[in-house]
Amino acid sequence: MTEVFVKLMNKGLKNSEHNKFTFETKEDGTVRDLIDELHEEYGERFEVYLEDKEKRVLRRDAVVVVNGMNMVARKGEKTELSKGDLIVFMIAAVGG
Repeated sequence: MTEVFVKLMNKGLKNSEHNKFTFETKEDGTVRDLIDELHEEYGERFEVYLEDKEKRVLRRDAVVVVNGMNMVARKGEKTELSKGDLIVFMIAAVGG
């Protein structure tokens, strides 16, 4: 198991719930693995980031940042995670 830090940020959470927390993910895990594991562990609390809850597909406006870099600029959901990484999930501010 690999210990990473996770931070969930969205308007439905209390400010105190935005604090990062440790999470054990599988060895040689990826962002995709972490998404699946967080959904299993946190259910509805994590579903705010998902467009399709059954297939665990991220919303188009969901942003995942790994150590300060958007996962899209890396390998997307195939971005590999290492011990101590900080992964932040947030919803982009969109609108007109």
